[in-house]
Amino acid sequence: MTGAAWDVELLKLRRSSVARTSALALVLGTCALTAAFTAVGLGDGDSQMAVKVRPMLQGTGWEAYLGMLGQILSVGVLLAVGVVVAWTVGREFTDGTIASLQALPTPPAAIARAKLATVLLGAVLCAVATVALAVVLGLLIGLGPPDGAGLRAGGRALVVALLMAVLTLPLALVASVRRGYLPGVGALLGIVVVTQVATVAGAGAWFPWATPGLWAGMGGQAAADAVTPLQLLLPLPVGLLGALATVRWWATAELR
Repeated sequence: MTGAAWDVELLKLRRSSVARTSALALVLGTCALTAAFTAVGLGDGDSQMAVKVRPMLQGTGWEAYLGMLGQILSVGVLLAVGVVVAWTVGREFTDGTIASLQALPTPPAAIARAKLATVLLGAVLCAVATVALAVVLGLLIGLGPPDGAGLRAGGRALVVALLMAVLTLPLALVASVRRGYLPGVGALLGIVVVTQVATVAGAGAWFPWATPGLWAGMGGQAAADAVTPLQLLLPLPVGLLGALATVRWWATAELR
């Protein structure tokens, strides 16, 4: 990846309304949902939402609050970052700018690497900002200083966010091969549906897109404890293979 490709793709991402909207939705929306669900789950109400949320809460205080954050991030990061990945790669085909990229001195493979690297950097920054904002909100609502269990839950939420960000990289290959961001978004929605089916069928721990959420407690404490280190690491090779395949495609395909 050349410095020029990195600078250009970083500038595109910073000025993109898609990326900015996704980032705001991820950081602010995730924190708002976390606070709302935690308040409902820990409250005394007997509403339908409270009944559904309570099994997802592990412990009390900071542990329950940041544990819920991790579960919501397992979905929020996939959707928000997935859309940006599909758009970053697919827009070149949709907007008709892909042909002009071939005239640049920078190889197409370097451009593809820069696209994926900048999106991952943005995802990492958003994940850190989300956890930091959640901690600030927790202090404001009177949870007090985070305890050991709360710190572990916060660390787990951050790991979940990073794993889900890596799992969005295969969408770049779909957007490349199908030459547009809409097929990438369609694949993203398909992954969400299949993830739900795999989880209900009991195979979620071996399905990379479901594993981080289960580990965060989305299926209850028993399901979280059953996730093995091997299963938790599955997103890394899946994301890496998706990124390598995308770069390889850009290096060998006829871009037009």
